[in-house]
Amino acid sequence: MGCFQPKGVNKIVAMQTTNRDYIFMSTADIHKIFSFGKVLGIGAFGKVLTAKRRNNGEKQYAIKIIDKKKVKGRETMLANEIYVLQRLDHPNIIKFHEVYQSELYFYICMDKCIGGELTDSVPKNQKSYNESQARDIMVKIISAVAYIHELGIIHRDIKPENIMFTDLDIRSEPKLIDFGLSVKYDAFSYNKLKAGVGTPVYLAPEVIEGTYNEKCDIWSLGVLLFSMLVGYPPFYGRNRQELYQNIQYQNLIFDKRHWRIISDEAKDLLKRMLNKNPQLRYSAKECLNHSWFQLLFKDGLFKPPRRSTGFSGTQSDDDQRTLYQMLKTYRIGAKFKREVMKVLVNQMNEKDLAKLQQIFKNIDVDNSGTITVQELHHALMQEGSLATIEEIEEIMENIGFDINELEDQTATLSHKTTTKPLVIKYSDFLTACIDERRVFTREKLWSIFKYFDTQNVNHLSREAIKESFARHGRSIPLEKINEMISEIDPNNENKIGFDAFCQMMGVAGIQQTLEFKDETKDPQSNAPSIIL
Repeated sequence: MGCFQPKGVNKIVAMQTTNRDYIFMSTADIHKIFSFGKVLGIGAFGKVLTAKRRNNGEKQYAIKIIDKKKVKGRETMLANEIYVLQRLDHPNIIKFHEVYQSELYFYICMDKCIGGELTDSVPKNQKSYNESQARDIMVKIISAVAYIHELGIIHRDIKPENIMFTDLDIRSEPKLIDFGLSVKYDAFSYNKLKAGVGTPVYLAPEVIEGTYNEKCDIWSLGVLLFSMLVGYPPFYGRNRQELYQNIQYQNLIFDKRHWRIISDEAKDLLKRMLNKNPQLRYSAKECLNHSWFQLLFKDGLFKPPRRSTGFSGTQSDDDQRTLYQMLKTYRIGAKFKREVMKVLVNQMNEKDLAKLQQIFKNIDVDNSGTITVQELHHALMQEGSLATIEEIEEIMENIGFDINELEDQTATLSHKTTTKPLVIKYSDFLTACIDERRVFTREKLWSIFKYFDTQNVNHLSREAIKESFARHGRSIPLEKINEMISEIDPNNENKIGFDAFCQMMGVAGIQQTLEFKDETKDPQSNAPSIIL
């Protein structure tokens, strides 16, 4: 595939994964879009820096800067990582935003996790996590792994360093990160998975032997859980050869000195996760259904946890809507509006979305990372909404509409060929439930408008919109973009002004916020404080 490069527009570059799927990136000068801050980490191929958007400093990002010289000949691995990241949508998986390249570097923009790595988050007065803390963290990480396995992805490098917390509190959301070694798989590619990649102490026996499937991630999770509970791994050795021998042949041991206070349920789950035979080893979904996750550790008593949709009590003063009202009133509108809403949600802070995130998790009873018809029906019954199954399916079809269906890139990650079940994805749920009355301020809309105005000319052209998609690693054919524009610009002038943009969002004539009461600071006045 060639490059799309109209005059005056940044170049869009295509890269191929090992499976010959395409990802796209922009050559726009990232330093004009983001201001960079301190170094968060340094790795073999580059470093990670904190960053903020120049036209919207509300949210912090983490940008991975990869030296092209160091990955020369391994570009397909980088393409693999981007291809996987841009398709993942789960509350406990790091959120991918954009990708750029310059002559010297690749840049991958993701959410910033300020809480640090899993091993750095053990409370200071503890040597390891207690069982309750470990359970609450592991259910989220296993949920993330179950989600990627359902999509046909193996992570292959699950370890504490690849789990980050969104905040300094260990009760904040853990995120699975670093998909640099991840691969797609299906029933036909199992025999190709022979590369012994990963971190030695977390490698499954079959990875050492050379033929494996997604169950290798479950072994790594078992090693992780074991270490979280007692502070040391289940298998170790004086050198790599001894370590590998112990992983392959040594029995799993729970010495009484460290395990006497750990529940039998936890030990039973570990036996099933660390079964040396991958055919007998639990899957991620089977792990989530284990009785250990039904226990509530409080005052030494085990009680089944209570779940609710989050609407059973009094709502906050600023949002009195029920779950049914949130979902029922959602309207797709113009196709382009869907993309705008995704950007808006992505640019919101975790704290601003915390309530909706918790509601999503409470509805997602099976921790799959998606909401099914049955789960939504149960949640609506809990709050007293008498919606029929047919009405719920209609709501879910409305929310689940995805502009990605317009893309020519129709390859799917799933190894299943059957019709996909009706579900609500995580980001789609957040988008549907956002209170537009509170979010759609003139200031916020101007910031999003300028996000798509990649040419900085105060109107949106088809070329600018195509460039904004490229920053997300996507390529939308021009005819599809023309379809989006024609819904907003029936006169076919190939440009969308800010007023038309606001009208598309359903907020024509929106009241200016306090920040814009001074006419000289109106977004349309090109105030330097707002324009890139």
